[in-house]
Amino acid sequence: MSTDNIQASLFARDPPPLVPKAPWNDELKKQIAALQEHRYIIAALHLANDDIYACHDIVQADEGEPTADLMHALLHRREGDTFNSKYWFSRMRRHALCPEPAEAKRFVDACERREAGCEERQWDELRELVRWTRETYKSSADP
Repeated sequence: MSTDNIQASLFARDPPPLVPKAPWNDELKKQIAALQEHRYIIAALHLANDDIYACHDIVQADEGEPTADLMHALLHRREGDTFNSKYWFSRMRRHALCPEPAEAKRFVDACERREAGCEERQWDELRELVRWTRETYKSSADP
């Protein structure tokens, strides 16, 4: 399955829970892992598939790199580890997808309180993460 098809499958569903219990689709998990794409595209797709651990395995190797640190913060928020999520937002240098880390940390708090609209906002954020990583890293596959 192509990256476009995987992305379309992932985002055709309703917004997932803030804190998923398992990957949404085990078959997509395998297909994402097999893609010949830049590791951040693969990590973003795993995160959109609710596969927090596969995303973590990729991004933890690049600590200090802004995109890896952003995904690290996002995956810990989705894991329900709000303290760790805020830590990664604090560590992160400026990033195009997160120009205001203080605002990102407020959203972590809102998610922890399960405020209305958080699932939809998180889903929009994940769609933008996948779009941005595909655009930014499209010519640099590094399996």
